[in-house]
Amino acid sequence: MKKALFRKPAATIISVAISAVILAACGGGGSSASNDTSNTTPATPTTSTTNVITGTVFAAATSGATVKLFAADANGNPTGNALGTASTDANGNFSIALTSQPSGPVVLVSSGGSYSSEADATTQTGATFQVLVANVPTGNSSAHLNPLTSAITARASNLLSNAPATSPAAALSSATSSVQTLLGLSDISTSAVTIAPNTNATSGDAWLLSALAGTLEQLRTNSGLNSSAIYQALMDDISDGKLDGLKNGKSIAIGTSGQTLQSSLFTTQLSGAANTYGNTHATYQSATGKISTALQNSAQAVGLQVGSSGSISLYQTQSSGTQLYFAARTDGLVKLDMSVPSAPVATKLTAINQTLLSGSNPSGPKFGSIDGMVINPTPITVNGSSKVYGLVYSYQSSTVASVNLTDGVVVGTLALPITKSTSFSGAMAYVAGGIADGAHNLIWLATSEGMIGVNPSNLNLPVTKIAQPVGTQINENIGGDTANGIIFSPDYMGAGIVVFNLIEGKSYVMDKATWQALYANTGFTGYLEMDGATLDTQYKLAIITPEGSNTIGLLGYNIPSGATGATGTFASKLFMSYAVPNQALNFASYTGATVDPVSHTALFVGEGRGLGVGVLDNPSNANWKGFSTFVNANSSYRFEPHDPHTLGTFNISGKPYGFLLNGAYGSYKVAIIDLNAMLVAPTTGGWTNTDPFNDPKITTLIGY
Repeated sequence: MKKALFRKPAATIISVAISAVILAACGGGGSSASNDTSNTTPATPTTSTTNVITGTVFAAATSGATVKLFAADANGNPTGNALGTASTDANGNFSIALTSQPSGPVVLVSSGGSYSSEADATTQTGATFQVLVANVPTGNSSAHLNPLTSAITARASNLLSNAPATSPAAALSSATSSVQTLLGLSDISTSAVTIAPNTNATSGDAWLLSALAGTLEQLRTNSGLNSSAIYQALMDDISDGKLDGLKNGKSIAIGTSGQTLQSSLFTTQLSGAANTYGNTHATYQSATGKISTALQNSAQAVGLQVGSSGSISLYQTQSSGTQLYFAARTDGLVKLDMSVPSAPVATKLTAINQTLLSGSNPSGPKFGSIDGMVINPTPITVNGSSKVYGLVYSYQSSTVASVNLTDGVVVGTLALPITKSTSFSGAMAYVAGGIADGAHNLIWLATSEGMIGVNPSNLNLPVTKIAQPVGTQINENIGGDTANGIIFSPDYMGAGIVVFNLIEGKSYVMDKATWQALYANTGFTGYLEMDGATLDTQYKLAIITPEGSNTIGLLGYNIPSGATGATGTFASKLFMSYAVPNQALNFASYTGATVDPVSHTALFVGEGRGLGVGVLDNPSNANWKGFSTFVNANSSYRFEPHDPHTLGTFNISGKPYGFLLNGAYGSYKVAIIDLNAMLVAPTTGGWTNTDPFNDPKITTLIGY
């Protein structure tokens, strides 16, 4: 479609800079001090000087929108009667002439009008946008209303309401920095309030703004939400400085249908929309790549990707809610609907299982059991429709199957370029686990020969292989920080630590001598088989669990890079050996762990019946103690005996839940553990007084 070139009216070319705008862009200036309250008085006319405020309204160029100028109250919200009104022209431009000078902060509000979407060329009704301006200078100035300036305004308003002594200028400065970082727009060099998005630009600030607008329109198309709902939801979600589907810890109503905002809408789903928009609009590909990567770095997004070892995987969409998929061994693939956490529902996926399991379908793959299920939580757009894909594997096969979970069908199979399996204490496996890399639409599989990256939505694409370093063995439970491009795998036989750099396609090793020197004299039994690692990607901590040990290793990690060969080395200065409380008791030996990086809550399991839950202490604390809270339980849980371990920890609607496959060699049930409830359960000596599997406040067991 033909794109409109925005040209500022002549008055705006020589516009006087708005002081709050400059502060927001530069993050500095004397008037940004938190105790500056000089700009909190609502704007009132004080002189007869003529002011002209010009700007644009843009989701795409929005014509016929009404723009009103209001005085701002102490929280940055519009108050009183409009001080001026204008309508936008065909290119979304407006001009408001004031006959008097506002003496304090003002808010411009746009509503209505229509625009032709950059994503699908449909005509959409204009959403409500706002922009807060701390000071309006005498003369001509500019202020633009679009998704970014509205998000900044929402965040600034939240800051002002929670810290009344903060000035609007300081709130805007802080809001600009945090919002642009969350949305991958840190490269914007001047204040977004003074920039008109330009669909003809190929670089620069106006280009970045236009890329974001197009990405959000792609998300509107993918999600099926209308423009008003999608843009208001963004402002609500980002207003508290986090993209987690919540506003100040509370659920967000979206539209008028009674829906609540899914925590993934503006993380993995928006990341997928960015990838789609960049692929279909080559001009914006590098910009949408930055947006996608930043969104994958949010706590909620990485919590979706790395919460399990590959046997339990989760995805969320606005349309279908929260779904978990269990690789339930000989029972096949099981879906757990957690859209309403108080009323979960588990069902076997009969059609997929008939295709995949041996004997169920003579023409299908011959999987003796389904041992792993890894989902790319970032939706892929195929033929104009948004789809979610995953990979299914069996430990005893070097072939994997791609599943389209949106439609519930097996797409195809792929024989991996590996020739042997790996032996663990409880299993032989060709594929031992997997981690989703949503920013690059890949799933990385842990194999005997290293990490192999597969695009589940297109099995015809070449796979990517990063070789296992010589003298090391892949782990049965890997951890990932794929937003930062790494997978973390302690050498299974205790010889050291291996980190795979996914961007470089290289591996890095903390050799045995360096590893031993790090944990020497700490009490950590790092010489034993290390059963796995899980990563808190916000704290940059790896949780390492040796088999048959009552200690837990906490290793600070970085992003190793720059190796001149295929394998480099890395080191760390941060390590703690955490002794499990009451470690003399038999069940305090934990071999598997997963962590929710949103709440920093980790779930631990033992080879027998032991369960543990701990909340990580922030390693930046002066007196870092590893875990701020840790609770053990002697439970009736029967651990599924195969390695790797079948467990996961995920944050759903702001609350951490642990998930297990309960049983032994069949007759399985899905176990849902309310980790917060277990942490506050009555204890004696650090152990729960009751069996959490017999306490409905803690654990829900569901058959299927």
